[in-house]
Amino acid sequence: MKTFTAFHNTLISRLAGLAMALLFLQTNLTATTWFVNDNAGGANNGTSWTNAFTDLQSALAAAASGDEIWVAAGTYKPTSGTDRTISFAMKAGVAIYGGFAGTETMLGDRNVAANVTTLSGDIGTANDNTDNSYHVVTSSGLTSTARLDGFTVTAGNANGSSPNNSGGGMYNTSSSTPVVANCTFSGNSAADGGGGMYNAAASSPAVTNCSFSGNSASSIGGGMYNVFSSPAVANCTFSGNSASSIGGGMYNVFSSPALTNCTFSGNSAADAGGMYNDSSSPALTNCSFSGNS
Repeated sequence: MKTFTAFHNTLISRLAGLAMALLFLQTNLTATTWFVNDNAGGANNGTSWTNAFTDLQSALAAAASGDEIWVAAGTYKPTSGTDRTISFAMKAGVAIYGGFAGTETMLGDRNVAANVTTLSGDIGTANDNTDNSYHVVTSSGLTSTARLDGFTVTAGNANGSSPNNSGGGMYNTSSSTPVVANCTFSGNSAADGGGGMYNAAASSPAVTNCSFSGNSASSIGGGMYNVFSSPAVANCTFSGNSASSIGGGMYNVFSSPALTNCTFSGNSAADAGGMYNDSSSPALTNCSFSGNS
């Protein structure tokens, strides 16, 4: 009887393992890589570099959970029109990678520094931020299976009424926890807070190897503004960000972000140029603050 029970348990265990393996295989077999290149010719159906989509929105519309989007160097805008509320809305389970020359066959072949891939909110009149996108990138209710990796995010101007007054570069809400890696947030602005990035409503993205520079807020948190959110921020730099009121580099309220190996330099505000904490308990490990005012 014991022998039968042991055999039965072993069989069940092996069948369960086989089922998991088949599920994993099926997921990988059905996952698709979509290609984007603003200079592509061909069929423009996103199936290869030759036939790449010429705009990122088309790839986002086509992508499903488990898919990847590879984006070649260039400048991509949320819309070719003038609707400021349109953003690049991240999708559940979709990883978006920039930094490609447009010939790579493996993710590891890309060079983010050499192949600058820009997501720009400069819609409407060129170089006039009064009509720019309120948010360049947005996420809502996502998990860490959603990823933004290898982009320069710039020219978002959140100067509307709430919620379009925060998060010029990126706006995360509704417990959203995407991965944001190897990105630069620069030249974004907000009327309220979070010129570079705004995290609200228990949104705690994992932000790694990113730089926040030259972002501004007319009120608080020029670089990043966290409210009831606790992002994990590692190996990031906050430099030259400004807030007219409080927290040039970062402003935290009812938040407990974890910061590791981060630098805050040359940020400015009327109060707390580097970081301001209101009813917050950030955990800082090996972080440095210099030249903030």
